[in-house]
Amino acid sequence: MKKLTLDDLKKFRDHLRIPVTDEELEKDAYRPPYYHPGNDAPEIKYMMERRAALGGSVPERRNTHAEIVLPDAKSYEVAKRGSGKQQAATTMAFVRLLKDLMRDKNFGKHIAPIIPDEARTFGMDAFFPTAKIYNPKGQNYLSV
Repeated sequence: MKKLTLDDLKKFRDHLRIPVTDEELEKDAYRPPYYHPGNDAPEIKYMMERRAALGGSVPERRNTHAEIVLPDAKSYEVAKRGSGKQQAATTMAFVRLLKDLMRDKNFGKHIAPIIPDEARTFGMDAFFPTAKIYNPKGQNYLSV
């Protein structure tokens, strides 16, 4: 152990009343023995009751969330297409994609857009009524 001397370890053992002998500690001061009070000990019973009440041991992965169904592939087509003969601008493609994803009946309710004041600059002002985005102070952004 890094800073705990053998004497400190013995004092710690005595303070906590752990039934480990001096010989067991002196055998290897860097690897003190583990102590388990037994399954019938009140502290172990309490710990097991609490563990059961909390749903089991940690770490344990529990699947308690509802599975989110992703939109079908056609929802993403708008991002792949351009506008006529030109490629679509990234902001325009993103806005169209976000609009289509928000309109999806299963997936759209999981999107909570947080849009900066620049929304009008990026053509996202159409989201204000449809996504129920509202700023009581109006637009704070001054475009340059």
